[in-house]
Amino acid sequence: EEEGSRGGARAGPLTSPLGQDFGVMAESDLLFMENEHYQLVDALPYIDTQLGAAEVAQQVKSLIEEEMGHFEPRDYLKSLPAPELPMLEGSAMQEEFSRVSMRAPLAAIDPKKYEVQKPEGDAAEVEDSWKDAAQTVKRQMEYGRVRAVNLELLEQFGKKAWVAHSMLIRGAERLLNNEATELRANREEVNKKRKLDQVSCGNEMRKLMRELEQYQQDNNSVQAALQEMEVNVKRLRNIAADRGVNITDIDSEAQPVATNGDAAE
Repeated sequence: EEEGSRGGARAGPLTSPLGQDFGVMAESDLLFMENEHYQLVDALPYIDTQLGAAEVAQQVKSLIEEEMGHFEPRDYLKSLPAPELPMLEGSAMQEEFSRVSMRAPLAAIDPKKYEVQKPEGDAAEVEDSWKDAAQTVKRQMEYGRVRAVNLELLEQFGKKAWVAHSMLIRGAERLLNNEATELRANREEVNKKRKLDQVSCGNEMRKLMRELEQYQQDNNSVQAALQEMEVNVKRLRNIAADRGVNITDIDSEAQPVATNGDAAE
């Protein structure tokens, strides 16, 4: 979650395990943009501290559970091309995948083909039986010779080979550690920039919120003063009307008062 794209550009080029450069990915390649209404999700985790409150967390959990109750899962990887795996496309691997999918047990190694047995009974009279037995003996002798050669090679070159292998492993470990360190540094740089941007944005938002509250208070004060003034104006109009004072020349909304001459007519 910390590695989101909000907060600015990355500090360095990042690549996926398949060698894809994230820095040159098109905007449409981002998986989160395939979600409906993704643009409505605009959280600021470094300043939205109220999300950590227990009541808010419970409310969020309830909303998620309610959504999952009528949620229809979809294939999120549908738009991605299938990876090329030539090592897994052989017939042997396909047979093994079929066995696993059918939950069939793995066949045990048959040791009988390594046993040397003398043909007996009717098989002793068949030439092919003796040929098969001879082939088995030759196979076992060859296995023994190969084991002896491997032991001699191990005795002569084993230590040097192990030292060379250890050096290669340590070199590969250093390269991976350096790559992991660089990735962590890039991630921290992105997170730092996100945090600085969000803190700056949060300060601006709090400033605007204080201004909004002040404007609301001022508007409420003005509204209350206007209401009080309207009450006073109405009271003064009533007093003027009761005393027969004509104020239409200074108050166009006041009702005209009949004079004594008008009343006599």
